[in-house]
Amino acid sequence: MKIKVKPEDFRVEEKLVVGHTKDDCLVFTVEKTNWDTIHLIKVMARKLHISQKRMGYCGLKDRRAVTKQKISVSGVTEEQVYALRIPRVTISDIEKGDRIRIGDHEGNSFNILVRECRITDEAVKKVKKGFPNYFGQQRFGDVRPITHEVGKEFIKQNFEKAALIYLAKPFPEEKYYKVRKELWETRNFEKAKKEYPLTLKYERALLDHIHLGAKEAFKALPLRLNTLFIHAYQAYLFNEIVKERCKYVAVTEVEEGDVVINSLDGKKVLTIAGKHNKDKIAKEGLSAAAPIVGYKTQARGRMKVITENLLEKEGIRKENFLLEELPALSSRGTYREIRGKVSDLSYTVEDEGIRLTFFLPKGQYATVLLDELFSCV
Repeated sequence: MKIKVKPEDFRVEEKLVVGHTKDDCLVFTVEKTNWDTIHLIKVMARKLHISQKRMGYCGLKDRRAVTKQKISVSGVTEEQVYALRIPRVTISDIEKGDRIRIGDHEGNSFNILVRECRITDEAVKKVKKGFPNYFGQQRFGDVRPITHEVGKEFIKQNFEKAALIYLAKPFPEEKYYKVRKELWETRNFEKAKKEYPLTLKYERALLDHIHLGAKEAFKALPLRLNTLFIHAYQAYLFNEIVKERCKYVAVTEVEEGDVVINSLDGKKVLTIAGKHNKDKIAKEGLSAAAPIVGYKTQARGRMKVITENLLEKEGIRKENFLLEELPALSSRGTYREIRGKVSDLSYTVEDEGIRLTFFLPKGQYATVLLDELFSCV
């Protein structure tokens, strides 16, 4: 199976209803090719001569793809937005609307060409019933999958080890393999300061402050990036919990003692599965949920045993997620459904491969669905 051979092979369109409570922003559609969302926001803010804080978006879209999503901005005119000229970016549908925030969208529609693969109706039928709702590889890093490793050392407060992994753990496929490998082997931070290219700006920021100690050096990085390390480790733990549970219970099943997520007046409500509500759970198609581990995590049933065994294996306790010295990075924890739910899934066979169209709710990964779909064949 090959995906994203060309950006045009992977098309994503965000589904969002623009709010009009305040109408204090301009909201517009951006279609971009081969652009990282955060990088594009930076470029737009610079060209508009404003702070990035005045711009809003729902979520990060794949870089090597053609994606459409809504962006909001305050304090500029329509003429300024329309005047933006950025390669491989098209702006349309400017309107007044409310600020867009992370998670405001309903989900994403996908149109993907998968090469060098084959598919069966049985496999399609199986994933339509549900698939493991893992976090995708992009959560950990496509070329350098180290964000969760850094996060683990954060949680254990091994900041020196976290810094070394982030700065230097080498992967041969990566562009900067040579300089990272040298630092990994020599621990010569002073030499690395001179040799790390300017494009590695976060690594250079860390190196510039490493003499203060690794914990202080991490404070030179954006809070968003440091938070990403914690979230990536939580995602890793979630994936491991779900993998272990799937050895005993199908991902589509809910057993007594499971935490189940329901919605009441648009808000998430947690309930415990039991004899009293099993018929309602089945009727509404609800899913069991696994913990996104934090210092307040209260797992139950089989999930509790799996979680406790995993944390023991990892050498951590849930209380470690309460980082008293870095309180902004502390995490109470939450829950995430273990069953992915795809809708409107269909496929056609083309000369170059198989074209799939489908919709996924926010927070679910198309790459995870594809892995499951083509592993069933």
